[in-house]
Amino acid sequence: MRRKVVEMREFEAILDQARKSGELSWENYRRLLAMLGEVFRKAWEAVKEGRVKKYVFKPSERVVWVVVGRHRDYTVLPSADFCTCDDFFFRVMKGEKRLCYHIVAQKLAEALGRFEVFEESDEMYSVLMREWMQPGG
Repeated sequence: MRRKVVEMREFEAILDQARKSGELSWENYRRLLAMLGEVFRKAWEAVKEGRVKKYVFKPSERVVWVVVGRHRDYTVLPSADFCTCDDFFFRVMKGEKRLCYHIVAQKLAEALGRFEVFEESDEMYSVLMREWMQPGG
């Protein structure tokens, strides 16, 4: 358990550096790859491909993060380190993994400012949430 806490602190420190510099240094890229392996590789690919989306609903200013995955769009709640993907439910929740790649992608994209922003009316919130939360949707 202690190792996971140390790694999460290191991950947060790397995100802070990325926020300040606006980029992910080669050294931090290698650190994340060593720490998170395939999870980081997939996350970095999602960020580079522009698959991280931030939806802002007006006038409430409610925010929903979405990562476009291989099979569907996944909703990410960064403050809770929560994702709607199967990997989160079957591996992260069981403690087999620290984070799914969708959460890592969202955190990296936000730190680097590499995400698309969509503004929608509050009326669209429940419509889009139903779509995003559908299995296989």
